[in-house]
Amino acid sequence: MSVKLENYSQVSIREFKVVIDLEDFFNPEMMIEDFIKLYNKNPMPPRYRIVTLEIVTCPEDNQPVLITECGKCPKFIRRIGEYIFCKKHLTF
Repeated sequence: MSVKLENYSQVSIREFKVVIDLEDFFNPEMMIEDFIKLYNKNPMPPRYRIVTLEIVTCPEDNQPVLITECGKCPKFIRRIGEYIFCKKHLTF
């Protein structure tokens, strides 16, 4: 016989800022810190765009997931600040 307990996971959100060169498509995307270190300046529009990626490690399968994908998961409860909360099922 197995008993199901419902518990909640609190997962912290990691934020990455990526610089994209809109004029030279062969220029690779890079982290903003790497851009500043390489060019000794901040990326300025209109040539450069900074994109913020918010990623979590899924508590279900430990894979990286974009926050926008979490809303599609049936175990997703809500986002509060820098954390997401998900249902976690434990079977005994």
